[in-house]
Parts: sequence; C-alpha cells; structure tokens
Amino acid sequence: MMKIAHAPNFVLLYLFLCVGLVPAQEIYHVDAQTGSDTHDGSAAAPWRTIEKARESLRLLKKEGKFPESGVVVELSGQFALPLGGVEFSVADSGLSADAPMIYRASKSGALFVGGNQLAADKFRPVQDPETRNRLKPVAREKILEFPLAEAGIPKIDPLPDKFQKWPYVELFCDDKPMQIARFPNEGWLEVGKVHDRGVAPVDRTKDEWEFGVRGGVFEFAEEAPARWNVSKGVWLNGFWCHDWYVETLRVGAIDAEKKTITTAVPSVYGIGNSSAWHTAKRRYYALNLLEELDAPGEWYIDNEKNILYFYPPEESLENVFLAVQKQPLLKVRGAKFFQIDGIHAKCTLGLAIEMRDCEDALIKNVVVYNVANNAINISGGRRCGITHSEIFNAGSNGVSLYGGNRKTLEKCEHFVTFCRIHHCGRLQRTGGGTCLYFGGCGCYIAHNLLYDTPYNCVNYGGNEHLFEFNEVHSTMMESGDGGGLYTGRDWGSLGNVIQYNFFHHFGKAGVDWQNENGIAPKYEPLKQNVMVMGVYLDDCDSGDTLRGNVFYRAGWAAFVGGGRYNTIENNLFIECSAAVHFDDRGLRRARPGEGVKNGWDLLKKLQDLGYQQSPWKEKYPFIQDIMEDDPKLPLHNTVKNNIAIGCGRWLQLHNYTGTSQVVPRLDFRNNHVFNWTSDAEKSLFPPNEDGSSRTEFRPETLTLSDDCAKVQAEALRLVPDFIPIPLGNIGIQGK
Repeated sequence: MMKIAHAPNFVLLYLFLCVGLVPAQEIYHVDAQTGSDTHDGSAAAPWRTIEKARESLRLLKKEGKFPESGVVVELSGQFALPLGGVEFSVADSGLSADAPMIYRASKSGALFVGGNQLAADKFRPVQDPETRNRLKPVAREKILEFPLAEAGIPKIDPLPDKFQKWPYVELFCDDKPMQIARFPNEGWLEVGKVHDRGVAPVDRTKDEWEFGVRGGVFEFAEEAPARWNVSKGVWLNGFWCHDWYVETLRVGAIDAEKKTITTAVPSVYGIGNSSAWHTAKRRYYALNLLEELDAPGEWYIDNEKNILYFYPPEESLENVFLAVQKQPLLKVRGAKFFQIDGIHAKCTLGLAIEMRDCEDALIKNVVVYNVANNAINISGGRRCGITHSEIFNAGSNGVSLYGGNRKTLEKCEHFVTFCRIHHCGRLQRTGGGTCLYFGGCGCYIAHNLLYDTPYNCVNYGGNEHLFEFNEVHSTMMESGDGGGLYTGRDWGSLGNVIQYNFFHHFGKAGVDWQNENGIAPKYEPLKQNVMVMGVYLDDCDSGDTLRGNVFYRAGWAAFVGGGRYNTIENNLFIECSAAVHFDDRGLRRARPGEGVKNGWDLLKKLQDLGYQQSPWKEKYPFIQDIMEDDPKLPLHNTVKNNIAIGCGRWLQLHNYTGTSQVVPRLDFRNNHVFNWTSDAEKSLFPPNEDGSSRTEFRPETLTLSDDCAKVQAEALRLVPDFIPIPLGNIGIQGK
C-alpha cells in the first residue's frame, strides 16, 4: 500500500479503497449506445440510461435487497446531456465504507458531454448578402453558418453589459475550445489617451479605491474599430486599471473621426492607471465581432437570427459541440459512501461534477476538460475529495473545495490528492480562474501538480488547512499582484500550514524561454511581471506557516502584506526576485474597528467568528488582545533557518514608515544568504550538450530530484543545521 507522509487517517482510508482492497461488489451495466431500459442491467443486457440504474438501485434498497458488499454501476459509451445533468441524493448512498455505491467507467470508457452536437451536414455557406458584406473578403468563402434551431437550440440571450465570469455559450471542435471572434486575433491593444476614466472622486472615509460610476472614454490608434457595428453589440475585455482585475465591457459608442471609444457601462475601478507607482500599460481586446471573424477556429452568433457563424479549423466539422446548458453534468446531494470513478467529461457551461453536503464521497480517476466555467465543486459535508484525476482547460476554477465550520473549528476533512490540474482561468482571467480553491476549515491538499494560469494558481482561506508535497509552476502568466498561493484580508485565517512544496517559474519572464534566435535568455529576477509572488499573504492575512518549501524563480517568494503571527522557516529560496517580503500596509489601509463598511473589516470578521469565545480563545490565545497590541502593525512574525541562494534580494521591506516600531518586534534568526559564483554555478549545473547554461531550465525538463537536490546538498554543506527538505516526496509522483 502506498504511503503518504503526514496524510490524515481519512485520506489513508480512501487510498485503501482506491486500490481495491474491499469486498467484491455486485456489478450492473449501463451502455449509452447499445443498452435499453427494458433490459435487466446485466453485462449481456445493459440499461441505456443512468436514471434507470439509479431508480432500480433505489428500489433494491427500499426492498432491503441492496447487496451487503455494495454496488458498482459500470458505464459505457457517450452520455449526451445538453438539457441538464443526472442527479443523485441521499437515496443513492452506499451502506458503508465497505459497501459503497460506485458509478464507474468501463474499460471501454464513459464520456459525459454537456453540449449539443452540431451535425456536419447542417453547416452551409453564408446565405444572407448583408451578412456576407460584413465579413472580410479574405475569409468570406471560408466561413460557414449553422441554423441553431436545427440542433434544437432556442434563441440565445446576448452577452450582458459587463462581466468577469464567462456568461455565454461556448463552441468546441475536435476537443478544443474555439475562439469567439476577436480583434486582434492574438495579444492586446493598448489603451490610448484617456479622456474620462469614468470614476467619481474618492471618499476616503468610505472607500479604499475609487470606483466607476459612468462609462469611460479613451482613444484608439487602429483602423479596425471604425468598421465595427456597435448596434449589433461589441465588447472589450481588458485590464482597465489594475493588473489583478480583468473585466469585459460593452461598447456604447465609437467616434471614427475623433478615434475614441466610449464604454456603455463603467469599469469597476475606472479606465487608466490610478496611482503613480502603477505604470504598466492598460490593455484590451475586442470580442464578439462578426466583422473580425477572420481566423480558423473563430465563431460568432447572431442572436436575432439564431445563426452560428464558424470558420472551421482545417474544415473539420465531425466533432463540433455548442455548450448551452449551465447545470452540473453529475450532481450529488447529501449522499454517503458514494463514488464516481474513471469517467471523462467535457463541453459544458456548468460544472462537470458537483458534490454538496455529502459524507465519505469520492471522485477518482476522472478526466474533466473543456468546460466554460468551474469544473468540479465539493462543498459542505465531511470527508469528500478527489484523487488521481486530471482537470484542464477550465474557463474558471479547476477544483473548488469548501467545508467545515470556522466558528467551531470543526474540520471538514475534504481533500485533493495526486491530481494534475492545469490551464485554468481560460475565460475568467482574474478574480477566480485558479487551478484550485479551498476554504472553510480543515482541507488537505497533497501530491498535486498545479500549473499554467493567467493569475493566481491557488486561492485559499479559512483555518487549519494543510497544503503539502505539491508542485506549482507557470502561474501569473498574464497579470500582476498575485501569486502561486493567494489568501488575504483575514486576521482569523489561522492555523494553515504550507510545507514541502516546490514553487517554480512564476511570471512571464520565468517561462518565456527563447529569444528570436532560439536561445534561452539569461534570467533576470528583478524584471518579472509587476508584483509576482510565490506565496502571497495579502492585506494583513495572518497566522500561516511556510515550512520546508523550495522556491525557485518564484518572484517575491514569501510575501507578507502587513499581516502578523506568520512563520517562515527552513525554506530554500533559489534565484527569486526577493526571498522574503514585509510591508506595513495596515498602517494606511486596514482601519480595524473604524466602521468602514467598504474596507477590509478585519475586526468585524474576527467578531463574526467569535474569536474571544471557545474554542478560539483556547486554540488561538495570541489573537485575543489584538486590538490592544498595535493592530495595524505587522508584528509577531518569525523568519528563521532559511537559505537564500542567488536571489535579487534576501529581505525586501516596503513602505516601512513604522520601521523603528516593527523590525525589533520581528523574530529574524539563523537565516543564511549566498550569491552564485561562476565555479559554484558550474559545479551545481553543468552546461547542456549545446553549451547553454544549465540554469536556464524549462519547466517540463526541470528535474526536482536531481537539480534541486544538488542545490540542497550544497546548502547543507554550507549550513549543516538546515533541516533537509524531502524532495523525493514532492509532486504527483511522490509517495
């Protein structure tokens, strides 16, 4: 049996179940292509629908005939669910951990599809002369139309005036998401001169930021906007003010003569940079334009005519799906001892799998991809999780996990283990769009490979979570002011442990490997995207422990944004922009106890948790007198026994107006800082066969066990009392 160091007992129990060490269950069969609901569910005579299997097994249980060793429903074929998913309830529970209810893919596979398949023979050349004239001549003959009513799809509402999370339908072809028609086809346009940011003056007694109250006006330099038909609806997706907030706005007007665009609605924070330090160019692209449908894979829907226009990639039309419905494909509510095993799911606007208020429920060996929003949500209940699975190409979050009771500190014991979760945030570029979210109290996240997001890779909040033995890389690829792990604005988010993880290659500079000559450029740690963090404890978040992690080219690696009671110990920092960061932002912005409704509400959040009552006063005695202990200062943080090698800075202090008050009250001890020397670099990283520097790794070829082991060995030689990090246990292959 496999071993997971530090794994809670409930996870070990599920691994026991995963490897099949349970009594043989009775097996029923469902085949979506060859079955019939008049059959008996045997291998020779399978049912056709999952609903028939579900109702038959409920009847067995009602009659007292449910097998004592549990039941397996073996699924085969493609299950098309364009109008809604399959629901399970407490009536579909197993009897016990030794007698579970299992819905399992057969050896031939089971695929769940949430979209309407569009028949290839229904596509045709564009008919309407007016529509043809709106298309670019270069693409006109390559674009096909599809009357959606012929696929049973009613008229689709247009996009809303503004949004962050994707609210529309999505087209997929040959297992790839297609691109709604946009300009430019790749990259961004730069916001020109801003005539009106669209914001009211800031009321500093109420608000932390200025907020938009009217549409903004800005100039454009390109010729294309002059030909766009605003009356048909044009939307702009952009980083309008901050690099941590993307928003899509409908265009209200375009003045071709003055070359200005006026948005129909305000951006939340206005258009244009809002502070002197924030100098990055504001950027956007236009979407949902028939006039710009000019590249393979692009599509557009005329909502009035209910017609899809599509420029097929390589004229492939045999596997085209339009996702319309927003319900979960598989919805499990209140079930116990319930498992979903081995299925694949794709092409849906809603969740692939939702588990709510379940106990001892498990998702394993699943593959979920090409979903427009979140892929898998687990909330409420106890001891539920996902293991040995892959989730990718999610429009928003890959996996969301929430449970437990923060007020009573009762742990949910939910978990995510041995999963590969990647390329998330495909449509919601910030404000979500992570590989993983976990919150509440008592989640366990271990041995996962998490990578490739435009903004944060992992968001978390709450208490008593354990995040260990994970590998996180290639995040913060498009934005700024975020990190590999992000949490913030909560004095009471205490007791979380982040240990024995490998964080590497954050920010675009960390993974943009080749220049125009095909040569990997020299890594310059101080020239990454604006504010790329490794573990980001934002806006006075407090009480976390970062222990035994490897940070390699992870920006500002251990970032404490004004918080307290955090511990950073025994970590190895390699070539990061800054190993450790502290600032005193609470002095200017926290405002606890001042009744600022639109601020961070740090004290109010503590009060809502009953922090001066049991069990909080026993579990977290140090937080009890916070309002009498200079609450705006980042006090009682510990940084000890860390090693930094080749970092741009060891310690970064920002805006320390209270330096004389703060630094003496921080616990810094036994930390060691080293710079590379040419001899040390060569001995640790021999050149590649082509003579290029071995330090210029690509994430896909980086070998944690070999390369980082060399660095750690050298660190241990220099600092014998450094506690070795268990590198061999880290990652999806670790044990």
